[in-house]
Amino acid sequence: MGLLILFFVWIAIPAVCLAPPLPTRFSPVVEETNSESSMALPSQEGQEAREDEEIRKPVDEKVVRATLAAAHTPAKHGETSGESWIAQRTMVEDYCGWGWIKKDKDSWRQARWVALEGTRGTCPLPHTFLPRPEDDKNYQYRFFGTFAPYRAYEPQADVWVDVFILKGFMSLGPAKEEIRRPPPAQASSGVNRFAERGANVR
Repeated sequence: MGLLILFFVWIAIPAVCLAPPLPTRFSPVVEETNSESSMALPSQEGQEAREDEEIRKPVDEKVVRATLAAAHTPAKHGETSGESWIAQRTMVEDYCGWGWIKKDKDSWRQARWVALEGTRGTCPLPHTFLPRPEDDKNYQYRFFGTFAPYRAYEPQADVWVDVFILKGFMSLGPAKEEIRRPPPAQASSGVNRFAERGANVR
């Protein structure tokens, strides 16, 4: 009996000493899972970035318009038959309106200051083909269309201006010189004319 106990102790002690260590809380398995989860984040970010690129993809027409110089707006756009006018884009700070328009044989002193209205589905305004509305400043066009039976109000100067309904245009390129004629002047006696009336109290 004593020999059996000694034999058992002789076999059990080395087995316990040479056994592999028990796993701890910070085991390599946990580290591997953490590394896998951390590696998954960049791919998720890349996927989100790709989704953003697909959503923000520019429209081809807008890209083409952004690369057009003012002189290269469509040379001919919309309906270009019938009566025509020569128009020059003129921009006045803090003043509404598109610019001046006249008949071929008239001088710019006889021109009319107009607000421009495009025709939906037929002809947009010329500057819509450019990156910025002011890119065609002092450019000339041949306009096709009619004057509207109504007028547009210019609040800064307190005047009513003619409205030209654009049916088509041809780009004529930069003007030889800027039109230095001022647009229609203020019609009222003062800017704050409404304040002079007082409140409508009875």
